[in-house]
Amino acid sequence: MSTSKMIDLVPANVKFFPAAEADFLGLDKSRQIKVIKALQKISRAPSAFGKELENQAGRPLAGYRSVYVDNRSLRIIWKVTELQVIEVGIAEREGMLAYKLVSRRRGELEKFIKELVK
Repeated sequence: MSTSKMIDLVPANVKFFPAAEADFLGLDKSRQIKVIKALQKISRAPSAFGKELENQAGRPLAGYRSVYVDNRSLRIIWKVTELQVIEVGIAEREGMLAYKLVSRRRGELEKFIKELVK
């Protein structure tokens, strides 16, 4: 299955932020499969799965959740909206890289969420 087809396996209530979709498509197939399996679990109980994040210096992520995949080498960060739609950020687990990446995207992500809710 090609990488572009792998995106079709993502649960229907999971909506990728455009930059996160590019992150997903940049992963090799074996890692995409691991992410999809985690997203399937997340999609069933998005507010109960993973670790709840807090605001910290340089990374205001209260309201987001996080989980590791692929032997803890990747981090998935998501936010649950009122409609139970999940936005996802995916990044290598290198120090605080994933948190910083999602923090930088946060403003754009909030606009993206508002467009989805309309």
